[in-house]
Formats: sequence, C-alpha cells, structure tokens
Amino acid sequence: MHSLRMKRFSKIWLLGALLALCLGNGAIAQDDHPAQQMVVGAVSQAIDVLETEKDALIADPDLLRVRVDELIVPHVDFESMTKLAVGKFWRRASAPQKFELVEQFKELLMNTYSGALAEYQGQTITFEPYRPENRDDRAIVRSEFNDPSASSSVPVIYKLRDKESDWKIYDIEVSGISLVTSYRSAFSNEISKGGIEGLLNTLKERNTKKS
Repeated sequence: MHSLRMKRFSKIWLLGALLALCLGNGAIAQDDHPAQQMVVGAVSQAIDVLETEKDALIADPDLLRVRVDELIVPHVDFESMTKLAVGKFWRRASAPQKFELVEQFKELLMNTYSGALAEYQGQTITFEPYRPENRDDRAIVRSEFNDPSASSSVPVIYKLRDKESDWKIYDIEVSGISLVTSYRSAFSNEISKGGIEGLLNTLKERNTKKS
C-alpha cells in the first residue's frame, strides 16, 4: 500500500509524536492550555518507564508494544484520525466497516510507533509556548524535532480537539505535511481498486506482517 518513501516518512511522523510524549523538555506552567499540559505532562511518566525498564523493553518487543499502548493510545483520537484519512469514502462504509477501519488503522499506527521507538538515537523535542486558537475546542501544540545527525530541526505540530473535556490528538504535521492527509491518498487508491473491503484487507495484511 505504501511506497518506501511513504513508509519512511510515516516513521518520522510517529517518532516525532512519540518523542513529544516521552522525551520532550520544558516545565509545565500552571497557566498553560490543558492540551499543552496533556502533551508535556506525559513526559515524566514516560521517561520513568523508558529509564527503569530499558533492558526489559529491548529484550521483549511485546512489552514495548504494551508500554506504547499505555503511553500513547489514551492521547490519540483514532476515530477522528481514521475518518479524516478515509475522507469522502467514510460515509460509504457500514457501521461494522467503520469500526473495523478504526481498529485496523489504530493497529497500523501503533505498530509503526513501536518500530519508531526502537530507532531512537538521541533525538529530542523542544516545545514552543502555547498560542490560543480561534475555537475553544481546538488546540495546536507546536514543537521542534531535533536530530543530532541532521543539519536543522524539523517543525512538528500536534492538532488536538476537546472530546468531553479530554484533549486528544487527531493529526500530526511534520514540516507542514499532514499525517492524515498523506494516508488519505494511499487509502483512496486502495478503495478505488477494491472498495472499503479492499482497504480493510490491505490494512489487515499489513498488520499481520507488523511491518
């Protein structure tokens, strides 16, 4: 489904997101927006897990996935992400298909998160001060992804929405390129060839391979 370029870029997106939740720096100000507090606030717990369970995580890939599920899943709105990625075809899907699309896309992203974490080599995230948005139920957390092997930092933006007083990420942009928009192109190609079931079959095949 994805070209080599798409697969590589997906890992950049997800490694950036994971590092933002696990390895970001900067204290939380009491007057920070709740969305910013949510993203930065996950830092201490995540770092503690990575430091205290480092050897176990390296030795047991299944444990790594468990920790990713614990640290990342609660902060991501997978339903909105899937709906945006499927785009105009979402309304064609039946209720069972929509449920399965969310589950399979979530699995695809989490498999990629786990792989991205394994590739960590000293990168860091620096958060920018929060800037208010026009809508009270939307927020953007801005950061810079810093890779010691690269000549310059990369802007990483996390878009969040307030769902029942719980802020969740529904998109990630790296250098102005949206994760859900890029997946939308790949998903559209699959749906044009085999319909919603064709996309589901492709996602299931990818997840079975855990690539």
